[in-house]
Amino acid sequence: MNYRTFLDSSGRRWEVWLVTPAAAERRKVDRRAVTPGGTPIFEGFVDRRQSKDRRKSPFRRNIAVASEYSNGWLCFESEGEKRRLAPVPEGWQEAGPDRLSTFLQAAKRVVKCGP
Repeated sequence: MNYRTFLDSSGRRWEVWLVTPAAAERRKVDRRAVTPGGTPIFEGFVDRRQSKDRRKSPFRRNIAVASEYSNGWLCFESEGEKRRLAPVPEGWQEAGPDRLSTFLQAAKRVVKCGP
């Protein structure tokens, strides 16, 4: 279960869920790259492509995730307030309201941007 709701000590209802960055956000290097000697950079990776890259556009998304969030984070949200906690605490899915409130206190407030 990656989504929970709980009441904090003041009775305020919070939603909390696990966020993991998309593959485009996590990718920092080309996994298919090889060393000059032909050895794959990533151990155990075998490039099965038989031809060169067929993409018509070399466009690559340049999305960066702060390193502290690269392995995911917990998002807490309640009535106009949002917070993030990274790294994700072990056992958060089974934690009771008191423990979730402790995680909430440690989470950083997020300023919402956009429309």
